[in-house]
Amino acid sequence: MSYVVLARKWRPRTFEEVVGQRPITQALQNAIAMGRVAHAYLFAGPRGVGKTSVARIVAKALNCQEGPTPQPCDRCSSCQEIREGISVDVLEIDGASNRGIDEIRELRENVKYLPSKNKYKIYIIDEVHMLTEAAFNALLKTLEEPPPHVIFVFATTEAHKIPLTILSRCQRYNFRRIPLSETVAQLRKIAAEEKVEISNPSLHLIAREGEGSMRDAQSLLDQVLSFSGPKVSDADVVEVLGVVDRQILQEVAQGLEEADPGRLLQIVERVHTYGYDLKDFCGELARLLRDLLVLKIFPRPEDHSGFLDLPTEEVARLLPYAEKFSREELHTYFRILLEAHDEIARSAFPKLVLEMTLTRLARKKPLLSVQEVLEKLQSMEARLSEGAPASLPPRKEEPVLKESLPARGTTPVSVEEPEEQEEEEIPAEPAEAPGENIASAAEETQEEAAESAPDFRGVWQDFVHFAKKKKPPFASLLEHARPLVLNDTVLEIGYPEKSFYLDRMQESDNRTLLEILAREFFKKGLKVGVKALGDRQPPRSGTQNGEKENQKKPTLREKQEGALNHPLVREAINVFGGRVVEIKDL
Repeated sequence: MSYVVLARKWRPRTFEEVVGQRPITQALQNAIAMGRVAHAYLFAGPRGVGKTSVARIVAKALNCQEGPTPQPCDRCSSCQEIREGISVDVLEIDGASNRGIDEIRELRENVKYLPSKNKYKIYIIDEVHMLTEAAFNALLKTLEEPPPHVIFVFATTEAHKIPLTILSRCQRYNFRRIPLSETVAQLRKIAAEEKVEISNPSLHLIAREGEGSMRDAQSLLDQVLSFSGPKVSDADVVEVLGVVDRQILQEVAQGLEEADPGRLLQIVERVHTYGYDLKDFCGELARLLRDLLVLKIFPRPEDHSGFLDLPTEEVARLLPYAEKFSREELHTYFRILLEAHDEIARSAFPKLVLEMTLTRLARKKPLLSVQEVLEKLQSMEARLSEGAPASLPPRKEEPVLKESLPARGTTPVSVEEPEEQEEEEIPAEPAEAPGENIASAAEETQEEAAESAPDFRGVWQDFVHFAKKKKPPFASLLEHARPLVLNDTVLEIGYPEKSFYLDRMQESDNRTLLEILAREFFKKGLKVGVKALGDRQPPRSGTQNGEKENQKKPTLREKQEGALNHPLVREAINVFGGRVVEIKDL
């Protein structure tokens, strides 16, 4: 007798032997037991999940000599003929090769005749979506009102291609991909019956490559057995399937955690030498990061059991790496690898793309979440508004600006760090108190404006506190404002001319928000005005008759010092862990 492949040998013969489709088989068994069998069924789902096998079992259940029964005996002549595909009353039609209207017309003529020896004449049309539009139209009337002895069972992997007029005449059952755990259990059962020695990780690897298809997984197991014989090693499985060794993926995780670009380059060279597809390898790395994130979220086995398709041994090896990476790092690495995956697929130099990507990921820099960045910025803003000294990082190891800053809209063209003791260092002066250099030029002008205005500072402070409760970020703008006019019709505030706060408050959205808050607080429809307070420079010593001495333009070095010592710049460097680099103008 010729050899029968595992996918055919282990094809399910009863409803109980069907793996991973319990809701469907239970519904069909109940329908047969209660005599509620439909005249047409549609089985839709991925390849190799049991659609045609279940159709044959339905045929056996209806035509069994002990039936109709939800438990076909699989021993009688009818069951055996159906199992072997030689029953004259159960016709399996390939929709891809019998897709024309002529074949459907012939089918319409044949359905009129009674079964030869069984209770029902059953038509199983596989890949029914391949029928032509004319063939579907010819099938409509027969499908809607078939003879009582005829039952149609359609199977398809692309149900969306079937006309709605056909779908509405069928009972539809959606077959799902078979879970990995159930696939592994079935492969283990097959290996035991076939007297094959194979490890649990190898079974998991075969099941993963099957991607939810039992037929594909059984075919891969058959291929592995043909290569290695009854004793299968993990190396044999990796070599036959042409997949990446899981140990290599774990080495990549270790190289990323240790920020070791040299080790990562060696791994890429090994993968390239073995002949692995680099795009698939990059995809496996992305999947590994996803698994690490799941372990980060669900560290306990009972929590992540439904999310990870990995053997217990590998989960135990990955847990330490999940603890060493933060969620932000895993998200960032995953996003970069996805971009690299697409680029590798298009690039003529996939190895170079993968090398540059992994060495880029090996830069060990702390990553902050968006929430952490916002909290640091809010803390910085609060310190600056209260006049507290900002915490400034040391400057002795920082490179300094050696040329003029670029004009607005230009792009830095080179970034270099100065060599030690080759450039004259700019002496650091004590930083001014935060906020001092923002409004110092207009401080006296603001004081005079406030003295000439009515005494409503207390009311203004109450309004600012009210705004803090409603819109905290917007209230920070109001804290730097100077109230100028407040009466029954007008609210006017002022900011130093050309200041950041003046520009922000003059934006239409912020002015509208100010009007809304003022109306809500003062219970009046006030007209809001935002005024620029002019700068006033004090007279220099040596001037006569009130004439001002010509102002000396600041030198390049003074401009650089002003930029470096600005509290906002220093605090931003402290928050983001940055450094000032040399910027050359275009």
